[in-house]
Amino acid sequence: MSVVVYGKRLLVLLSVFFASAVQAFPCDQPIVISNWKSCQVGELSDKGGDADWQAVPEWTRDKAVYFGHDPRALANHGLCNAKFRRVALCWPGWQIGDPDECSFLLCSGYVTASSAAEERKEMLEGN
Repeated sequence: MSVVVYGKRLLVLLSVFFASAVQAFPCDQPIVISNWKSCQVGELSDKGGDADWQAVPEWTRDKAVYFGHDPRALANHGLCNAKFRRVALCWPGWQIGDPDECSFLLCSGYVTASSAAEERKEMLEGN
């Protein structure tokens, strides 16, 4: 009987370990570019400051530490994943970002996908 109890406990511990590993290593997860888009959802204000929060999704306030609590930076250089509520900044010339957030892979992948879409559009319009 005790072997069964210990076996179940071991199984639970292993499942907790594997579940935490998925969260601990987000760069090991595939990045689906179609889940990401520009964080800007409205016009930036002339005043700046708190008025700029209207230009980005409200849920990004929870993630504000990633972009220095600056909604203008997020609107101009941010990518948002509304499905998983994740934020990445793609600063011009920024090569690494936060490795835990896979910023570099995401930014370069998004730019590549956007360029390819623009090239396809130009080819279709040219014919």
